[in-house]
Amino acid sequence: MGKARKGLWVIGCALLLIAGVMIAANLDFDAAAQTTDSSGVIRVSGDAVVTTAPDTAYITLGVETRDNLAEKASQQNAEYMSKIIAALKQFGLSDKEITTSGYYIYSYQEGEQRTSTVYVVRNQVNVRTNRLEEVGTIIDLAIKAGANQVQGVTFDTENKADLQLTALENATRQARDKAEAIAKAAGVTIKEIVSITEQGETYAPYTEAVVFRAASLDSAKTVINPGDVEVRARVIVEYRF
Repeated sequence: MGKARKGLWVIGCALLLIAGVMIAANLDFDAAAQTTDSSGVIRVSGDAVVTTAPDTAYITLGVETRDNLAEKASQQNAEYMSKIIAALKQFGLSDKEITTSGYYIYSYQEGEQRTSTVYVVRNQVNVRTNRLEEVGTIIDLAIKAGANQVQGVTFDTENKADLQLTALENATRQARDKAEAIAKAAGVTIKEIVSITEQGETYAPYTEAVVFRAASLDSAKTVINPGDVEVRARVIVEYRF
């Protein structure tokens, strides 16, 4: 082997050795950095609940009629529902506040030999009102006019979006407070946020079941006491120290 070629071979080996050392050093540095990042993170959750008084009520009312003739059952149902809607409008509710939510017709067989067919017609309406103090009166008027089904009452608010944002803000603040308490006890200082995730939120309008009263109990008035609307939020935050 010539001196020139031998010199180039020696230089090449040296360069390969240097490159290997540098790669190993970089790998060690990356591993050390990952270990440092992992050990320097505080992961906490933040939870918040925001409540507010409702400003809207939704009432679901219905009429169910039965007859051996589908046409007759449907006709009776329509007559009752017309009286109910008329009574609600006379009370002061508008067309926009009274909407049909469901209309169903089905049949079943009765009798020992299952030879008689009974047709059932069910008609439901939703009433939306801001007159919360008069919800019980609305229910009583509907029952007196012919309603024989009261599915329940739901109290809600029109500013749901604002409540959700407030709950998220409060949950994030709680997460920060928890992280700072942990860091203080550990003798470290929080430097920055690594990540923040909205884990979920829950919106719960207040719903009250209403037990249907027989029309003969006119002396007893339906009493409805609205509860608060509730919004829950939860966030997961990672802080680096």
